[in-house]
Amino acid sequence: MAVWFVTGAARGIGQRVAREALRRGHRVAATGRDLAAVTAAFDGATGEVLPLELDMVRPEAAVEQAIRRFGRLDVLVHDAARTVRAPLRETTDAQARALFDINVIGTLAVTRAVLPVLSAQQTGRIIVVGSAAGFSSPAGSGLYGASMAAIEALCEALRAELAEIGVRVTVVELGRFATLPAAFDSDPRLPGDPRKAAAAIVDLLAVDDPPLRLQLGADAVAHVEAKLERVAQELDLWRPVSLSTDVDHDDLRGQNGHLPSPDT
Repeated sequence: MAVWFVTGAARGIGQRVAREALRRGHRVAATGRDLAAVTAAFDGATGEVLPLELDMVRPEAAVEQAIRRFGRLDVLVHDAARTVRAPLRETTDAQARALFDINVIGTLAVTRAVLPVLSAQQTGRIIVVGSAAGFSSPAGSGLYGASMAAIEALCEALRAELAEIGVRVTVVELGRFATLPAAFDSDPRLPGDPRKAAAAIVDLLAVDDPPLRLQLGADAVAHVEAKLERVAQELDLWRPVSLSTDVDHDDLRGQNGHLPSPDT
């Protein structure tokens, strides 16, 4: 069975992923900024769970505690994130910094702390619970969408950098899901079922070649498809302008008919 290190495990999708992993017999380091909240969230949970306080900017202590307890780490799940819902013109620099410190800098810091373990093992998974807003940011979600887009870029680069050592990276583009604690039922006003999302995320461990991006929720799929269609239409419409900016090689040919070297 695998050892999971889950951030944001006190509530929402993070808690559900941790509980689903425990239900399947995995061991879990469940982390959050409030140790009491994390401990309460797993009160009575079956399986081997280690609640830990996690400082996203300085995560080394929590990672070391998990290693001392379990001896290894196999799956890192990021679900700790902040949200700002407001038009960009109404947001402040302080809000932007606070959001990016957790959503981007914090996620990167935790990943760096765990990577030496995964690298030494030559295997592992990194799963970042993001949002479809990171693929296409709607009005009113500019800051949050920008942080999620940054996460997608990080995950894409990490996937390429870690492929040779057997570490697989996936970013989950969530649609609208309830973020209530796992002890509550799903919010009927939202289309996504958090229990099903958690199961789908845990299922990724059994896939040899998991996707870079995984959309969860019909609304997330529709959101991504709509952007892909818009981008394809815009690309076709402006293709002549896009291609017109390349160097005209016919004008650069020397008298012998050959292109000059790049140093010429």
